[in-house]
Parts: sequence; structure tokens; C-alpha cells
Amino acid sequence: MNKKKLRWIYGLGALIVIVLAAFFIIKAVNGHQKSNTSSSSAKIEQTSSKKKTSNSSTSSKKSSQTSSSSSEVSSASSASSTSNSTTNSQSSSTSSVSSSSSSQAQATSSTNQQTSSSAAQSSSSTQPAVGTVTTRPQGAWVTTFEHNLYNGYKVTPKYYKYYGNGLWEVWVNEINTNDYPYVTVNQYTGNFHG
Repeated sequence: MNKKKLRWIYGLGALIVIVLAAFFIIKAVNGHQKSNTSSSSAKIEQTSSKKKTSNSSTSSKKSSQTSSSSSEVSSASSASSTSNSTTNSQSSSTSSVSSSSSSQAQATSSTNQQTSSSAAQSSSSTQPAVGTVTTRPQGAWVTTFEHNLYNGYKVTPKYYKYYGNGLWEVWVNEINTNDYPYVTVNQYTGNFHG
């Protein structure tokens, strides 16, 4: 009788161990699936932020093209008095575009007083062509950015790729991100995000 009870108790104990093991395995698999889902959503967010950045760079290119074409029209129409009113309206829209961009620049410089001197240096120099790859760009902002990147994430830049409008995509030595940059940095403000 005692042997039967012992076998039954051992069998029950083994069953409990199996059930607990299955429970923890299922919990671990669910946690792994959640982490995969969150990493894929992070990649989607990164892709959407790249699209937003490219859309904003495209719109700024269009506005600069519009302002250059309106200045050409204004110089051509100064010779003819019949199209003078059209030129005046175009030049007023050009001045409103330039005044809005100058107000954005003033807002940026007021929020980041430390980087205003580096922004002035960077804006005075000529910008590289979009898609230019370099191991280290020129400017005082690079040292500050690399220092902040290492202090925050313990990574060092491998190379930079110019994206346009003062934005640089940065790949790092410590993490392989394949075709995606690790962070994108704004040379005018020094702000970066990944």
C-alpha cells in the first residue's frame, strides 16, 4: 500500500514539474515574440521617420526652387511693365518664405545657444553633395556629437553619409545595422536620434 502511494505521489510530482516547465517555456516564447514585434515596430518607426525627413527635405528643395524661379521671373519682368504686378506678388511670396525660414532659424538658435556658434560655422561653409560618404565631416559640431554619442550609447562613428539640409546619417563600429544608420544627427543643432 505504501509503495502504491509513493508511486502515485512521485507520478503527481513529475506531472507538476512537466506542467510548470511547459508554462515557463510558453512564457519565454511569448516574451521572445513580443520583443521581435517591438523591434520590428521600431524598424517601421525608423523607416517612417526617414520618409518624413526625406519629405521635408523634398519640400524645402521645392521651396528653394520656387524662390529661385520667382527671382528669375522678377528680373525678367522688370524690363516689361505689363507683368510687373505678377512679379511683385511672386517676390512678396518669396519674401514670406524667406522670412518664415529665418524665423525658424531664430527659434532653433534660441533653444540651442551652445551650438549656435557651430551652426554659424557650418552654414557659412559649403555643404557636400547629398549622398557623400566620409569618415569624419568638417565642423566643430562633430567633436561634440561624437562625445555625446559615446557618453550616451558607448559607440563610436564608423562613417557618415550626408542626407541633405544639414542632416548626417551615422553608422557605428560596435553595432552592425546593415543598410540602416545607427543615428541621424543635425549639424546645426547637434541633436541626434536613432
